[in-house]
Amino acid sequence: MRAVRYRRVLKEIGRVGQFFVLLPTMLVLAWFNPADYQSQVSQLSPGTLSGNTYTNDAVGVSYEVPQGWTSTPDPSGPARIDPRHPESPMNQCTKVLLRLAAAGAVEGRFNSFGTLLAMDPNCFSHPTFPRTLDKKAINKVVDKMFKPFIDTLYVSPYGAHVGAHISQDRVVISLTGGMIINAVEGIPAPRKEPLPVKTSFSFTELNGHWIAWAFVADEKSASELNNAKITFKSTTAAPN
Repeated sequence: MRAVRYRRVLKEIGRVGQFFVLLPTMLVLAWFNPADYQSQVSQLSPGTLSGNTYTNDAVGVSYEVPQGWTSTPDPSGPARIDPRHPESPMNQCTKVLLRLAAAGAVEGRFNSFGTLLAMDPNCFSHPTFPRTLDKKAINKVVDKMFKPFIDTLYVSPYGAHVGAHISQDRVVISLTGGMIINAVEGIPAPRKEPLPVKTSFSFTELNGHWIAWAFVADEKSASELNNAKITFKSTTAAPN
């Protein structure tokens, strides 16, 4: 549909989570004050993991973990979706339901990872989530959430392409991009080994929450995560 790009100064911050990447600096999120609104998203049920299937009836979602991937339901600790801004709504109003790590993880190297999230839309001025593929309505939602999203682990410094499609009678909005990172960790890294990776953040509205599934992954791992089955159990369907 469109590519979202913000003019910004890039700043190297070294290791973030499991990988090296250049992330954009951004304005302080002064418009969001946790004291003004106390989200209850962290109180959501942690869900259950049975075999390779994660289920959370409280939000109405089930997710089939790709073969060989390591999955951790309801990880402990804060969300830390935006590691640079603790007060960001991406941290304060998000609950990590499931963390995913690719098979064959190697110490000292980038390892592909993914996350299943529940987000409180009230923290993003609660724009009306589109029920059809109306570009104006979709862009309005993206504009509300992109500013706090821009410093997360799941956005490329080169911007994100916005797309949307209907899945299980629901509108799914996706922000996708790509970048080249150093596959070798270290500050400084002992050597350079450029690795193309894909970024993806997809979300839909479900039972009063935004449910998102996101990843930063190499080409093989990105394909596995894109093909993972996710099922929605919703009470409000999008019209055809």
